[in-house]
Amino acid sequence: MIGAVISDRLLGKYRTILSLSIVYACGSFLLALGAHSVWGVWMGLGLVAIGSGGIKPCVSAHVGDQFGKRNWFRLRTIFQAFYFIINFGSFFAYLLIPWTREVLGVRVAFGIPGVLMVVATVVFWAGRNVFVHVPPSPGGRLGLLDGASSIAFFLAIGHLFFSRGQPWPVILALSAGFIVAGALLFRARQRLAPDDGFLAILSFAIGSWLRRIGRGKGGGPHPSPPEPSHDGLVRAEPGLPHAIPSRGFWAPARARFGAATVEGPIAVLRITSVFITVSVFWALFDQKGSSLILQAQTMDLHLWAGFKVRPEQLQAANPALVMLLIPFAGKVLYPTSARLGFEPTPLRRMTAGLVLGALAFAALALIQADIDHQAPGTVWVGRQLVVYLLITMGEVLVSITGLEFAYSQAPRRMKSTIMGFWLLAMSLGNVVTSLIARARLPPLASFWTFAAIGAGGALLFAIRAYFYAPRDYVQE
Repeated sequence: MIGAVISDRLLGKYRTILSLSIVYACGSFLLALGAHSVWGVWMGLGLVAIGSGGIKPCVSAHVGDQFGKRNWFRLRTIFQAFYFIINFGSFFAYLLIPWTREVLGVRVAFGIPGVLMVVATVVFWAGRNVFVHVPPSPGGRLGLLDGASSIAFFLAIGHLFFSRGQPWPVILALSAGFIVAGALLFRARQRLAPDDGFLAILSFAIGSWLRRIGRGKGGGPHPSPPEPSHDGLVRAEPGLPHAIPSRGFWAPARARFGAATVEGPIAVLRITSVFITVSVFWALFDQKGSSLILQAQTMDLHLWAGFKVRPEQLQAANPALVMLLIPFAGKVLYPTSARLGFEPTPLRRMTAGLVLGALAFAALALIQADIDHQAPGTVWVGRQLVVYLLITMGEVLVSITGLEFAYSQAPRRMKSTIMGFWLLAMSLGNVVTSLIARARLPPLASFWTFAAIGAGGALLFAIRAYFYAPRDYVQE
């Protein structure tokens, strides 16, 4: 979220990606050099996290920025290609890095991603004159204050990712401190020049609403509402430049800033309500790097003809299947669905993906039931391929579609920020996983619990999707 705000308000996507790619590469090299030091590992991981926080929300938005009104119809295709390329790299990484660690050591295994990240950064820099560059809004000193205030407000809640387990007075004090800091920075920004961004519009709308409530709860009789004109408008409140609609939470803000400008914050709130419900999928999907590996350690790891696989190498099945299922979905599944009269809209695709995630954990639970009833190392690990197939098809339907959906539905000035919210939904899913893990359920009970959570999440998402009216915001 911090990298996304910096991108949209201060630096722009290209400069954010370029500068934080260098930080990311430094983190990989520090991991390589300090692999046998606790502080070296923590500092390296910290730099990787900071670099990733700037790259991830910006790079997919930067991809989308290359497509405007003339080639907007290619948006789905480019995000499919984008995701295919990512998984092309992941496939070889999952296969080769564990082998590299065992044969050449952990330092070389950490160093290889650092070298490749430097190469990628140089290639990205070489294309600087080819890309479409969408400038930050507003940038400069105003952008710095915008970014600082937005980050402070976000950290009023975002610090919970780091401060869990602290006493409640400490947590509340941190939240209050960030809110006060954000308010002071926002006030300083407004004194320099009035803003028409998300915070300004939302705070104005809330303030107007509270003032209306205050007038309605006064000691005297309620004032008679003004008589609307023929077009349904009434006189503006003092200080407002235009007449406003007679009703509605956003009515004063529309009169103050204009309907088109106010549509941005409304779109942000609508799209984040969708992301919250999809976070359940990530609670399931990201366990391919934990629960599935732990289960595989208790299974027969011989795939065929005496070939034995390492448990962590099984993750290579995910990117391999992604590369197969992306063309299958684009060339077979979606056209066939449309011909049968069921248009595969983004929200319908994502709903189906959530259902598949729940089914994947039901399949995982059935495998675990057999493991519990047999001796360790006797159930064949190849049965996990069914789980990988279901969860990966769900990923294709949810993740790729989510990138396309997030970019197309995001206001023009907040493309990276909305991508940040999309990634934040993944973090929330991981929090759900950690909370359930604290219960220390047996594997079988845990898998059935996640299957039930996935099914419930799919139902909630389907309900929210039914009432969502999509609106594309094409980058100019």
